[in-house]
Amino acid sequence: MSTPAATAAAVAGAAFGALAAVDWDVVPAEELPGLAVELERMRARLDAARLEVAGRLEQTGATAAVGWASTKDFLTAVSGGRKGAGGGALRLAERLRHLPQVRGALADGWLSADKARVIANRVGQLPRADAVRQAAARVLLEKARDLDATDLDHAWSDVVAEIDPDGSLFGDDQELPRRERAAHQARFLGFTPDALGGVKITGYADAESVEEVKAALLPLAAPVTTQPGACGGVSRHPASGPGTPCPEPGCAHDGRDPREFGARLWDALVEACRRLQTAEVLPESHGASPRMSVVVDFDKLNDDLAAAAGSMSGGQPMSASAVRQMACDAEVIPVVLGTHSEVLDVGRAQRLVTTGIWRALVARDRHCAFPGCQRLPQACDAHHVVHWADGGPTSLDNLALLCRRHHVTVHQTAWTLTIDPVTRRPAWHPPPLSHDGRITWHVAPPYRAA
Repeated sequence: MSTPAATAAAVAGAAFGALAAVDWDVVPAEELPGLAVELERMRARLDAARLEVAGRLEQTGATAAVGWASTKDFLTAVSGGRKGAGGGALRLAERLRHLPQVRGALADGWLSADKARVIANRVGQLPRADAVRQAAARVLLEKARDLDATDLDHAWSDVVAEIDPDGSLFGDDQELPRRERAAHQARFLGFTPDALGGVKITGYADAESVEEVKAALLPLAAPVTTQPGACGGVSRHPASGPGTPCPEPGCAHDGRDPREFGARLWDALVEACRRLQTAEVLPESHGASPRMSVVVDFDKLNDDLAAAAGSMSGGQPMSASAVRQMACDAEVIPVVLGTHSEVLDVGRAQRLVTTGIWRALVARDRHCAFPGCQRLPQACDAHHVVHWADGGPTSLDNLALLCRRHHVTVHQTAWTLTIDPVTRRPAWHPPPLSHDGRITWHVAPPYRAA
């Protein structure tokens, strides 16, 4: 028997199917603006329902019944969004759970999900006093009728001035410990690769932790000075010949460090991490010291230095010149690849995974091999596809990199894992049909780790 929710979803699905079948080329131009407005209202209502379902999935643990170790991984997979999309939806759903006014506006269709996210994020920065947070949400909702999401975010200072005109709420020294605890709870560090060969870094931390980081980095970020002309800079002095290194003040390099403070601070962070890699205090991972892993095509390494020749453990491509620069002062561990880019077997067969096999496993899987999971190798185990006790060998053709949560999933749920005989990479097979004959989850074709 269908529930009201299932019936409503079926009706909505049929309506959206009818919209998909519309020939938009024959729709009169005068109807298009109104249609655009109505479609945006529909999207807001759909987002409201989607966030409600996401919150209920997390509260009930319903995704575990269909073989998923976490709700956020399930939501990321079914949405087809970027890594972390499921976690973002859960965070927004949890924040909106305490803001009924915002949830109602989203369900009414006039407030977009982008505006709701701005309101939820800004209100979350306030002290944990419900009256204050609800007041801020009301003011933001009023402004949201006339502002887009960007301008609404920029209007936050005006909202603070309106709800705290004398500055007592945010300026009272008694609130400082509470704000410090809230800042610590909100700490994070994120790395997002862009399409330009770089990585965008975002983060947030409490002031005390930042001071510790700055205390370690600032000495390493001090300007490095040299003698004028020591770098071979070209002279600007008219009496010197073209291209002549010159120690006089007119040299193209006057001895000052050409790096801006931001660049020096980043270089200091990289230098600190390099020093940490050689420190004996770092923990080991499966018998191997923490090291960066780069998979390289040996032939490309000797060809065009600008071409992509390798990739980091997370899949970020690297040029041959960058790989060669890293290899100048590094422990080089060769990994031989087969015709299908598979990592060939290493080490002798034994129950425990050797350091060599672990490194090769990391080079092949790069992260947890479960669909949609990006947890790093440091948080993973080497899982035997066919258990050792059942005759399974300790070799790459019988191993997969799984984080602890998904290691439990593959042992305790209906998910099955095999190694593809052609690509020699993990291939996943979803749980079988449920008791009523419906497919509870589907991945087609079977997922293969990158």
